[in-house]
Amino acid sequence: MVMIVVMTVPVSAASVGDPETQGQGKVATAIDWSYIFDRPLDFIKATRPPGHNNDKPLNFRIDDGYNLAGKISYGLFKFMDIYIKLGVAQYNLKGDVFVGGTKTVEEKLRARNAFLYGGGFKLAYEFKDEWIVGCDAQYLTSDHEMDFRATSMATGALTSAKYYDCRMQEWYAAPYMAKKIKDLILYIGGRYSDFRLSQSKPSDPRRWDNLIFDSDYNIGVFTGIVWNYKDSLKLSVEGRFVDEAAISVSAAYRF
Repeated sequence: MVMIVVMTVPVSAASVGDPETQGQGKVATAIDWSYIFDRPLDFIKATRPPGHNNDKPLNFRIDDGYNLAGKISYGLFKFMDIYIKLGVAQYNLKGDVFVGGTKTVEEKLRARNAFLYGGGFKLAYEFKDEWIVGCDAQYLTSDHEMDFRATSMATGALTSAKYYDCRMQEWYAAPYMAKKIKDLILYIGGRYSDFRLSQSKPSDPRRWDNLIFDSDYNIGVFTGIVWNYKDSLKLSVEGRFVDEAAISVSAAYRF
């Protein structure tokens, strides 16, 4: 069987995809598109400019974004596939800054289109009545330039800048169960995911530097459906929830 690993998001937004492995010595290619609706982030630390020691960043999140990637996978064993991914990603983020209990600034950020790369492996075992148990593990990263815009809640004044160094990284481990029903495979599972955003080198020296954000939620769930056409072509749709809200679609072909 061909293996599909559907990409979504930043770095996020990496997906589990087809529950089956593709078979020892088999090669497959895929094209994956993903859209992320929301991923909450947790502020960790930063180098603050003078006068901002009491500022508290809150409500930061990936507000929307997409990625598109090609994938090549190889069946190392009957029960194990390995794969690499190469593509492009773009994300929009937003958040607020509070002093005390008062919101003082609203921020919007745009991570420009950038090269996305990574890889992973899938383990799967099929037992009687066409049930499958498995686990997918994956790492993705991309390096962006980021446009920054902040609006003062008191005056409405707009401040803008650029960050020349913005790296987004995600890894996850995702066990699942699946059931074959004729040409369809239905699957569901949970995952532990860790996402990190690092942001530095602002064009304006008055801006915060060396910012680090991490996942607000690490535990998520996912579900999807795969349509298998003649054991060569597979089409899949997957949704992910809790740690992120995202959807992915993919098409893959096994040689």
